[in-house]
Amino acid sequence: MNRTPGDADFGLVSSTATNMVFHNYKRNSVGVPVGFDANISAMPVESNYVGDLRLAASSIFKHNTTPGHFSVILQPSGQYFGISAVPPFANRYTNSASSTGGYIDIWTIVQDVGSRAQIYVNTLSMQTANVFGVSEPLQVTTSNKLVQRYVELGSKKRLQIHTEIVVDSEPIKQDLRNLIETGSLISNPQISIVKLNESPVLTSRVQITGVGGVGGFQSSDVQLDSQGTISYVWDTTNITPFYEDEILGGGTGVYEITVRYDVVGETIISSRFKVIVR
Repeated sequence: MNRTPGDADFGLVSSTATNMVFHNYKRNSVGVPVGFDANISAMPVESNYVGDLRLAASSIFKHNTTPGHFSVILQPSGQYFGISAVPPFANRYTNSASSTGGYIDIWTIVQDVGSRAQIYVNTLSMQTANVFGVSEPLQVTTSNKLVQRYVELGSKKRLQIHTEIVVDSEPIKQDLRNLIETGSLISNPQISIVKLNESPVLTSRVQITGVGGVGGFQSSDVQLDSQGTISYVWDTTNITPFYEDEILGGGTGVYEITVRYDVVGETIISSRFKVIVR
């Protein structure tokens, strides 16, 4: 960290740090690193990644369609430059962040042209393949909870539905139980959004989501993290019914959120959660 009082970059990641892995290199037209650039505009999109980033152990990418969503592709055998701010990019280091354990990643990002760089610190962990065997069918109980209660009309809000998994099978060692209960058993997350209307001149239940001409659950743009949290970025700037003949009655009002997912051979449908768009 830059700890020089009064320095313009005080509190940010030092450009001379030699143990950094997550760099965002500014590159020339042929892909050769020519400097360090924390601006979002300098980050390539994920589709440009071809597996060879010219001696970069990792690189930060913008999501193709979702603003504010970034990803880091880590190359365990890659090399990186200890001094990232200026040429000639000497002192290459081999990435050692491929072993299991806990890590932190530090992002230095300029969010808008002319604004000061800001630092973001996240924690992450790497684990070996989570494979386990049991001698009898695994019994689990799941419960869900919607984080949001209110959403402002015209905003793009990430709906988050937490999933708690409890292992009912006995006996299972506590360390294995902890691994199972992290959410690693969940797959195929889907979400359904329905608007509820009380007026007799409006459709009572207006389906908002759906796929293939059938309103209901959809998996498009639904994400699942390692802790079992299902999330979906809901754009409320122009809420429209899935079926054209249904009457929405305006964007504000009460909506019903339901998620569906698979766990241990079962398909689970959560309780119906209410969220108010105001």
